Amino acid sequence: MNVNHTLHIQNGDAIQTLRNFLSAWWLRVELDAMLAPVELPDRGGVTAQVIDHPDDLSRVNPFAPVMLSNTASMVETFVKDHPHSHLAVILRPCELRALVELQKRNRVHYIPASSAKGNHESLVILSVDCPGTFLPSEYARHVEQHLDDAEMIKVSLAYGTYESYIPYQVRSACQMCDSPAPLGADVVIGSIGTVPEGYMLVIASDEKMDAALKLDDITDGIATEKEVVHRELMVGKLADKRAKLRDHLIQNQTWRAEDLTGAMALFARCTLCADCLDACPLYEGELTGMLGVRDAHHRTHPLLAELVGVSRWLATCSGCGMCQEICEHGVSLTPIITTLSHRIQRELNYRPGDPNQPLPWAVAETIQRSKS
Repeated sequence: MNVNHTLHIQNGDAIQTLRNFLSAWWLRVELDAMLAPVELPDRGGVTAQVIDHPDDLSRVNPFAPVMLSNTASMVETFVKDHPHSHLAVILRPCELRALVELQKRNRVHYIPASSAKGNHESLVILSVDCPGTFLPSEYARHVEQHLDDAEMIKVSLAYGTYESYIPYQVRSACQMCDSPAPLGADVVIGSIGTVPEGYMLVIASDEKMDAALKLDDITDGIATEKEVVHRELMVGKLADKRAKLRDHLIQNQTWRAEDLTGAMALFARCTLCADCLDACPLYEGELTGMLGVRDAHHRTHPLLAELVGVSRWLATCSGCGMCQEICEHGVSLTPIITTLSHRIQRELNYRPGDPNQPLPWAVAETIQRSKS
């Protein structure tokens, strides 16, 4: 069962309050390093960087409503570069979903905090509520208007208080994301609907994790039922609103999943640069054959093998939308990928990012091996 703590926002500054919490927690659990979103010097956004000392937490901002890449793709290198260390990573919900899927595919390896002995040589996963992020150009426009990050965050985090209003300037992937709250993190920073009320929630995954990470020592007490329910209601309203918007956008786009001609028309501007594939944390060469590179292992049935690989890749899509954001040619990848991935996920009854749900084909392959 989750353990919900309250973190009172000091002087109306949610970012600084979180930084103070992270600093106190770092010292309390003797952390060695953290991979976290850090503000760029020119205020051009945030980028994931490795922090080796708590003093450098002064630049950390997981609430900045802009996303330049998916941090999940950096976790494996981060862990390898810090062997035998007590580590932590801060992720958005879509980044956490990607990390979970990478772990299921054995593409990332670390000792979970739940399996750690004495809190050493492990990775603690922290994740924050995410009401959405702006396009970098939209974010830059706000900065030019002298709106500091804290004000932007309050606007973002206040969606829930306005019946889950979603401004259309947030990225299309965010408009269609119905999972704004993290799933499977060791610690969740609950902020949707709570920051305007003057507090955040620090949520441990269970009582054992809460005790191991010593959260009771650095928070402001156990949250009340009202505080917990308030966030849950706001998250639920936001998720419902987004799900409806996603369905509306999919129904009113220029093509349908069954319309191959329409899909091909949308790809007409593609130059095959593969930047979108490089930006995807889950891509592992599923389209190499279509791009002219054949995998010798699948030469007997290349087309079938590629169709199976692509469908499995889409089934695990985390919905971060980095594929579209990196495209310089304006290919509308998000509605295409979202339509296909949600269709496949419904058929498989699969929820990407659920740590308790195995890959559907892994179960089938296990059954097949048991019969042979």
